[in-house]
Amino acid sequence: MLYPEVSYPTYAMGATLAGLRAVAVPMVKGQLDLDAISDDDAARALVLWSNSPSNPTGALDDLERVAAWGRRNNVLAASDECYAEFTWSSRPRTILEYGTEGVLALHSISKRSNLAGMRAGFYTGDAGVVSYLRSVRQHAGFMVPGPVQDAVALAYGDDQHVEVQRQRYRGRLERLSVALSHLGIDAPIPEGSFYLWCSKAGLDGWGIATLLAERSGLVASPGELYGAAGRDFVRIAVVQPDERIELVASRLEA
Repeated sequence: MLYPEVSYPTYAMGATLAGLRAVAVPMVKGQLDLDAISDDDAARALVLWSNSPSNPTGALDDLERVAAWGRRNNVLAASDECYAEFTWSSRPRTILEYGTEGVLALHSISKRSNLAGMRAGFYTGDAGVVSYLRSVRQHAGFMVPGPVQDAVALAYGDDQHVEVQRQRYRGRLERLSVALSHLGIDAPIPEGSFYLWCSKAGLDGWGIATLLAERSGLVASPGELYGAAGRDFVRIAVVQPDERIELVASRLEA
């Protein structure tokens, strides 16, 4: 199972739970370096994961290239697109724009509509894979309860609340990006997602996280938690209410 070297740890854990070997794929400017995958790993691989926009970096991947690599190597390209609604540098993108054969797109209601407790979403793409996964979920007891399906259908049928949340996240990202500069922390607006991927010269992620906690009370995730290549960064999630974001920003600026 191939996955981004800087990513949410669930991809690697999923491979472990399935008895597979998880192989981290290097990243270049936030995108999968597909040329770095060895011929042996490509021949053995069952799945290639992409996450665009990325958690934690907010970078956008080249989904057309990911789909093409998967088809060329007979590897399922699984595209985690749960942050697609919060794409800032362009319109939302999906791997399905490049055909459905050999690809799977996954979306989550927890990010789109702030309904994490529902533990629901959808996947779509290659007809054979979707049919197989449907059968697996039925026999493994992973069916989504009817009341949850009704709530999720209602949420997916409304875009207005998503636009409201988009504006909130964008404002919070911009506010904290500026405030963090007062501590010499580089926190550029991401291409997508609601995370700031931050760095500061002379400090690793743990050092930055300590500095932020001591100066402002802000709790950040050291980048090492998302892979060794993220050791010099921290991830800040702008998910607290606006008044809490403003409190932290005012402390940073003071």
